[in-house]
Amino acid sequence: MSPRRYRQQLARTLRVAGNLTITLSVIGPAASVFAIGSIALRQQGSGAFLAFLAAALISGCLAVAWAELGALYPTAGGLYGIVGRVLGRRAGFLALTLQLALFVIVPSAFALAAGQYMNAVWPAISPRTAALALLAAAAGLTVAGIRLNAAVTAALLALELAIILVVSALGFANADWSLAGTLIDPRVYGTDGAMAPTSLRMLLAGVVLGLGAYAGYGGAVILSEETRGPRRGIARAMLGALGVAVVAELLAITAALLGAPAQAELTTAAAPMSYLVRSLGGDRLVTIVTLALVATFFNIVLAVLLEYARILYSSGRDLAWPRPLSRAFAHIHPRTRTPVVASLTIGAAALTLTAVSDYAAAVTFASLTVVVTFALIATSALVSRVREAGPVRPYRMPLWPLPPMVALVGVAVTVALQTGRDLAIVAGILAAGALYDAVYLRPRRDTHWILLDPLVDEPDPATERGMR
Repeated sequence: MSPRRYRQQLARTLRVAGNLTITLSVIGPAASVFAIGSIALRQQGSGAFLAFLAAALISGCLAVAWAELGALYPTAGGLYGIVGRVLGRRAGFLALTLQLALFVIVPSAFALAAGQYMNAVWPAISPRTAALALLAAAAGLTVAGIRLNAAVTAALLALELAIILVVSALGFANADWSLAGTLIDPRVYGTDGAMAPTSLRMLLAGVVLGLGAYAGYGGAVILSEETRGPRRGIARAMLGALGVAVVAELLAITAALLGAPAQAELTTAAAPMSYLVRSLGGDRLVTIVTLALVATFFNIVLAVLLEYARILYSSGRDLAWPRPLSRAFAHIHPRTRTPVVASLTIGAAALTLTAVSDYAAAVTFASLTVVVTFALIATSALVSRVREAGPVRPYRMPLWPLPPMVALVGVAVTVALQTGRDLAIVAGILAAGALYDAVYLRPRRDTHWILLDPLVDEPDPATERGMR
C-alpha cells in the first residue's frame, strides 16, 4: 500500500533566499546583540566573546543535525514533525507541547521589549500599549501571502544588519588592540573597577545566553512546504541563517569589547551596547539605533508569528485536537494560501498575554524550553541514522555522530545550570502534554494524531499556472 501523503495547500512560492530571510529574522542578530549580548557583557565581562564562540560551535553541531532531519522530513510541523517520525508519536506530541508553550511567550516577550525601547525614546508612550499595537500590526500582516511577508522581513532585516555594521564600524574604528588578549583570557569587573578572572561557571552561563542569541535557525524547516526547489535547499537556508547570525553577533561583541572607551565601564553599564553607541556616536545616534531596534523587534515578532501559525496549522492537519478545532486550524485561505485561523489564533493568544503580563514574566522559562527542544533534535539525529538507514538523505551532516553528541553534551551542561523552578515548570508542561496524549489521543490513535508523509518537491499548482 502506498503511503498516505499531505495534499499541497500552502503556496510553494518562496525561494531558498526567502526562507533564509524569514529564518534569520527570527534569530534577530541586532536584537540578540542589544538584549542578550548586553546581559552577557554584564555577567561574563570579556568572557562574552568565548561564551558566544562556544555557543556558535554547539549551535553549528545542532544545525547540521537539524538540517539533515529537516531535509528528510520537510513539513510545516518543524520540530514535532521530525521528532514524531523518528522517536515516535508520543515523543512528537511532547515536542508539539513545548512548541505550544512558546507560541504566546516568545511573540509577547519581543513585543514588550520593543515597547520598552519605544518608551526610552518617547517616555509618554506606554510600553504595554506600544507592544499591543506592534503585535496587532504583525498579526494582521501574517494573513497576507508568504511572498509579501518575505519581502517585508527582507527590508527590515537589511535595516537590522545595518545596525550591526554601524556598531561594529564604531567599535573597530576606536579599537584598542592591546585589549585583544582579554578575549581569550577573559575578565570581569566590579562596580569599583576591580578586575577578576571570569570563572568557568560564569563562562558556561554565558554559553546558555549565546545559545538563546542564535536560536531560531530550525524555523527553516517550518517553511519547507512553501519553499521551492530541492529539499537540500532547506539545509542551505538553515545553515546560511545561522552562519550570518554568528558572524554578525560575534563581530558586534568583539567591536564593543575592543572599542569601548573603557572595558570596565562597558561591562558594568546598565545597557552595555547602548553605552557603546552613546560614548562613540552621541545621543542622536542612540535615538536612531533605538528606533531601528524597534523595527527589528517588529520583524522578529512578524517572523515568529508566521512560523508558529504554520506549526499550529500542521497540528490541525495532523488531527491533534478535536475535529472541529483541527479543521479550523488546518483551514487555508483560498486567495492568500495562508493558515488564516491559525495565524489569528496565535496573534490573539500573544495579545492576551501581553495585556496582562510583563517582560520578565514572559521570558521566565522560555530559554530552558528551547534547550529541551535542542535535546530532542540531537537525540533524533543519533537515532535516525541507526533506525532508518534506508532513506536517501538529501543532506547529510558531516562527521556523524560527533555533531549531535557534542550538542547533547552542551545541552546537558546548560540544563545543569538552570534553576529548579524553571525545571519544574518545563516538567509540568511535559506532564500536561503526556496527560492529553494518554487521555485523548491514544484511545483515538486510528483517527487522530496521524503523521502523514510529506509531499516531496511537488510543483505548486498556482505557481505552475502563473508560469504558463
